[in-house]
Amino acid sequence: MRVSVNGKSKKPHRHKSVTETFAFRAAVLAFYDTHTMPKLVDTFWSGIELRSKAYTTKKRVILRWKTERSRIESMAASSKNANQKRFRRTGAAKTLSGDAEQDILDWVMALRSHGMPVLAKMPHLEALDIAQMYDVPHSAFAASPSWIASFLARHSLSLRTRTCHRQASPLDSTNVAQEFAATVRRRIVEEGITTVYNADQTAVIYEYVPKLTVDERGSQTVWVKCGGKSKERVTA
Repeated sequence: MRVSVNGKSKKPHRHKSVTETFAFRAAVLAFYDTHTMPKLVDTFWSGIELRSKAYTTKKRVILRWKTERSRIESMAASSKNANQKRFRRTGAAKTLSGDAEQDILDWVMALRSHGMPVLAKMPHLEALDIAQMYDVPHSAFAASPSWIASFLARHSLSLRTRTCHRQASPLDSTNVAQEFAATVRRRIVEEGITTVYNADQTAVIYEYVPKLTVDERGSQTVWVKCGGKSKERVTA
């Protein structure tokens, strides 16, 4: 136990302000329909004396509940919210609007529907761009890591490890390669090029496939589309 040096100790909490549940408030209002205010206070708060400061305060609280009766009764009728003391609608404290978040979600899901990996940094950058489109200043919204985590949780997304990656070449990839080679040969003839040089000692990594990507929770397979060259390395 900590000993006070000057003989003064911290005053104990008096807990004078107590927030009641919606079910309790609804019961108080229902009782008030058929009884007087003194009877009501004596029934639910028997320790409060009539004409005291506490009685006046409690009376003011009850009258305020009466003005909010429709909301209190609707909350008390729900088994989920009846025992809650406060209620704030989903999205009430969000900096970005629901439409802005939906734009970010659509962008993420569009990339994943095409097999594109979505790195952890990508939703952050896209959120900043979307916020700018909706005239939200950077000082009010920074797309912090905690916001990104909340955004992913709200939309049942998470940063997951890819389970497979595969090649999905276009059907006309062979024709495209042949046309490109023909174009190069034609330019050599047109420009009168006699010698073709290649850069020496140039590191070439054909493709980088990330191990993590944003994806829906619960899916058994997290696949990422690639060109089939992720394992190839060469020095040209």
